[in-house]
Amino acid sequence: MKKLLILLLIILLTPKIGFSEELLPRGTGKSETKETHPIYFGYMEDYAKELRKAFEKKRMFALCHWGTAYYFTVTRDGQIKDMRVSVYQNNYFDKKVKEVIMSVKPLPFRDGMNLDYMRFSVFLSYDNFEEVNMSIGAAPRSPDKRFRIQITLKK
Repeated sequence: MKKLLILLLIILLTPKIGFSEELLPRGTGKSETKETHPIYFGYMEDYAKELRKAFEKKRMFALCHWGTAYYFTVTRDGQIKDMRVSVYQNNYFDKKVKEVIMSVKPLPFRDGMNLDYMRFSVFLSYDNFEEVNMSIGAAPRSPDKRFRIQITLKK
């Protein structure tokens, strides 16, 4: 009986070990990829898919080569904070792109994402082609990583 109690205590007091993906520190000369960081890229793919759907549905006047980007922070529970425009087109288009981004609530972070927040850069544009790009890179003058999503729809 004592052995069983001791074993039970050891199990209860042992911290749970879970897998999480660590982002690479600055200056390593390496970058995160879908193969090396599938949890983060899977999260960004799902978010980009929802942003693209909302962007395709949004009715707005836009010319070819128009594009706007916003910087914002997504918290662990899926809240958007500190949104600001980073690439301007014009007041009308910038406002419409902001409406698209705000209409898509980010999902809560997945298991294995060991961040309290993610800093995003989302660029939505129209051009002569369709494309969705995602990357993780260093944020200027900040130790944080920047999660980039670029969605281009054919005009």
